[in-house]
Amino acid sequence: MTGKPRDKSIERAPGAMARQGCRIHSGAMLLALFLAAVAMPARPSTAAQAVPQTLDFDIAHDGDVVGHHRVTFRQDGDRLVVHSELRIEVEVLFLTVYRYQQTRDEVWRNGRLIALASTADDDGTPHDIKGAAGPDGMKVTSGKDSWTLPAESVPASYWNMSMVTGKGPLVDSLSGKVLDQRIVKLGQETVRAGGRNIVATHYRLEAERPRDVWYDASGRWVKMRAIARDGSVAEWVLR
Repeated sequence: MTGKPRDKSIERAPGAMARQGCRIHSGAMLLALFLAAVAMPARPSTAAQAVPQTLDFDIAHDGDVVGHHRVTFRQDGDRLVVHSELRIEVEVLFLTVYRYQQTRDEVWRNGRLIALASTADDDGTPHDIKGAAGPDGMKVTSGKDSWTLPAESVPASYWNMSMVTGKGPLVDSLSGKVLDQRIVKLGQETVRAGGRNIVATHYRLEAERPRDVWYDASGRWVKMRAIARDGSVAEWVLR
């Protein structure tokens, strides 16, 4: 789908919008999970970890569907494996002026992140990070650089409600660096998700371009709103 020319720009991913009318391309980009030998040992658990439902979002802007974000989940022994795909392409007068694609993987055990990997192409600029839990925290590598995040870190990948309710630092899923954001709980609201009206709790991530996210009573991510550079609104609408 080719967006109509607009004198607008959309915020870049992750959870990202780009500029001037977007379109989405389907298709998968396989990314192997990086699991270090020093991964944290499992803690005792008395119940199996619940596997969330697949999340499929249409991204709407100015009344048009301009993108797609899909998050899938699978159980692998005592691990929960999360796979996320986001693809954006901006066209103006049939010319591609911006292209973004990102594939992310996370591995969780008993509510703790033990591995992550993200690969992205931001309009020709590659981003690639890998991380694995160790005795001192989450060791992250990107090219020749490496750093260690606190063990309780949570990636800003939105599907996980602990990113707004947890006490650990919030980590940018593109750069792997800690984000400086304040999270505000705004209360319950009725929103449209999955083709029906539901009650969800509204949180705001305050930053230069704030994001609003909603979670239902079970903690499932059901909606997101991002403010574009021109002040227009883009929304993640759960199918």
